[in-house]
Amino acid sequence: MDKFAFIFPGQSSQRKGMLKELYLESEIVRHTFDEASEIVGHDIAGICFEDEKEMLGDISVSAPIIVAAGVASFRHIVNELQLYPSFMAGHSLGEYTALTCAGVFTLEEALPLVTFRSKIAQKIMYENQGVMSVIYNIAHQEIDEMCRQMRRQGVNVWVSCINSIRQSCIVGRECDVEKLEMKASKSGASYKRIVGNAPYHSPMMEPVVEELAEYIGNCHINAPRYPVICNWSVKPYHVDSVLYNLTQQFIYPVKWLQTIEYFKRQNTNICIELGSGQILSRLMKSTDVDIQSYSYESVEDRRTLSSYLVGSMV
Repeated sequence: MDKFAFIFPGQSSQRKGMLKELYLESEIVRHTFDEASEIVGHDIAGICFEDEKEMLGDISVSAPIIVAAGVASFRHIVNELQLYPSFMAGHSLGEYTALTCAGVFTLEEALPLVTFRSKIAQKIMYENQGVMSVIYNIAHQEIDEMCRQMRRQGVNVWVSCINSIRQSCIVGRECDVEKLEMKASKSGASYKRIVGNAPYHSPMMEPVVEELAEYIGNCHINAPRYPVICNWSVKPYHVDSVLYNLTQQFIYPVKWLQTIEYFKRQNTNICIELGSGQILSRLMKSTDVDIQSYSYESVEDRRTLSSYLVGSMV
């Protein structure tokens, strides 16, 4: 029997035109966008499809939009295909989407929460010139060792996300991240700076982690309806672990590679990316695991998935 994992992307998945085809074809998606617009006070559809003021580049605006896109996709797949997950996980911000879809937070609480999270992260980003960079084509263990060596020399850089065997994100002050990028490139790596993103999942967030904890502590937290795998511990969430896990996730690395390996150990054979784009489904294809991956935003992938499900029921 097939075991499905629903996965949700985080920051950098937003783009002009995101979810437009699903929005046009689905009343559930349109309703979710309208609901989200009322909550955040922005025209979600207008920003997603036109973005005339280039608001998607502001993480405090894009964060609730990314979550709303994931929730809309989740509602669509459940309604249209009657498909339910064995597991769920989200990359960074996407963990909040997964928790919302699992019923831990309502949409009314989740969207202001991720907006607040983004704003306190921006505070750190601006005050400390914090940046994030993706490092490609080099083992994540090698990058982690480079960071450790450089910290011993007073250059404060950290691995913030382990995305795949040979892809990591690193964060730090811009001047320090530049040094790491140069050092990694000499070892054959390439890199891409993520413009406008904050130095999440690192000790740089420690000055504001108590603010995040206080905010989450004032939210109504429910038990998850589906197993959601935590970014930093790679263990399923429980109702009593939500506050602790989300504050730890703010200051410790996202272990995405290890999350996919967890799915594999649980005999998960299909991952479906819900939300904008194909960042995570493409990462799946670069990871040495035998799991099929689909991007639900892709018309072709939706058709393939639908055909597969019909065939599996014959």
